[in-house]
Amino acid sequence: MVLFKDRTLGFWIGFLASCLMLAANIAFIIFDYGDRTFSFITFGLILAGVAGELLVWIKSYYIAPLLPAVCYGVALSWHLYLGFPTLSDVVNGVNFIGGNPQAVIIFGIAFALGTAGAMISSFMKQSRSEGLIYTLTTSK
Repeated sequence: MVLFKDRTLGFWIGFLASCLMLAANIAFIIFDYGDRTFSFITFGLILAGVAGELLVWIKSYYIAPLLPAVCYGVALSWHLYLGFPTLSDVVNGVNFIGGNPQAVIIFGIAFALGTAGAMISSFMKQSRSEGLIYTLTTSK
């Protein structure tokens, strides 16, 4: 539990966003794998974002909280890029492209929530000791 010792709200928002993205990503591969809107690019970028959150968890690099937000944002964009033709079929009343419009909407909302959480977290402090300079003083 030392890794969670001095964590702030910013860390917990990012951590929960990564948990949401990991759960949505697992559901994404289980339920949407055979559909046209599934992409290994989206799947891989979300896994890279979760790995970036592990970097935030283990190390305290200044730029590390930005990595999950970027990966999740690109994954969300790619998911919507592949899903909009499916949604346009629903709007136009034709079945030209095909796909599962409910999956596009549900996973799009889940990915958008996780991306927003990671973005908010990337602008907040990740630990209470972040930014403090430790000096060692010796008395003679």
